Amino acid sequence: MDLFLQTLVNGLVLGASYAVIAVGLTLVFGILHIANFAHGAFFAIGAYGVLLLNMWGVPYLATLPLAVLIVALVAFITEYVIIRHAVYGDSHHGSIIVTFATGQALIAALILIFGPDPHPISSPFAHSTWSGLGILIAGQRIFIVIASALVLAGFGAWLRYTIKGQQLLAVAQNPRGALYSGINVPMIRSLSFIVGVAAAGFAGALMAPIVTAYPTMGHTTLITGFTVVILGGMGSISGALLGALLIGVGNAMFETYVSVSWTPALGWILVIAVLLLWPQGLMGRPQLHRH
Repeated sequence: MDLFLQTLVNGLVLGASYAVIAVGLTLVFGILHIANFAHGAFFAIGAYGVLLLNMWGVPYLATLPLAVLIVALVAFITEYVIIRHAVYGDSHHGSIIVTFATGQALIAALILIFGPDPHPISSPFAHSTWSGLGILIAGQRIFIVIASALVLAGFGAWLRYTIKGQQLLAVAQNPRGALYSGINVPMIRSLSFIVGVAAAGFAGALMAPIVTAYPTMGHTTLITGFTVVILGGMGSISGALLGALLIGVGNAMFETYVSVSWTPALGWILVIAVLLLWPQGLMGRPQLHRH
């Protein structure tokens, strides 16, 4: 029983980190209809933002919002210079090529600036643990769960209760109708890209003390993020949260009770099984028109 509870908690911790990444991915897809293959690179930039600020003597907790601002700034420049000119209105194939190339360019920039070697990042929670009910949890993982829950709750409140959040949802549901009602659709598109990418940067900043910072750290994260988003339903924020928890708990259970080597295949097996039964994903809705 203790092993089961420990595995379940480990899976929920994984799911919390996956959720922040997947919400950013699904937000960009829901508004822009772009499969953002540069998402993993922004995840790495968030980690390197923490590393850079730590080098300057900034405490870890203070580095988190500052790292997110760095990622948001890079996202703003990327959206202004590349995305809005090369992707909006283009085919899905074009967006895949452009975002993939953008991600590779950002990774190359990280290698040029910081080098290819991994860099450890210190955290005040790194050497602390919590134990109880036969469960042992590292302090950094507890912090990840708490921080992720707070950010996701705040993001949900922002979408529901603020004007910009409601405009964002309106554009996701009907861009042409939103434009006719007076909403600045180009601005909302830019905002959605920046916010979605900033979520990836925040996840990278949270995970950096556990996995260390290295240029290609976002590759596995990107694959997992797309698995979660496809499972939950492309464009569905609630589906991304559900998919993240399912993948997190499923991976933890599979590693413990089946095989670690086969765990990477579990997510895609779940995706295939779900899409055979629900082609739109668990909580996705069919889109009859795209404007």
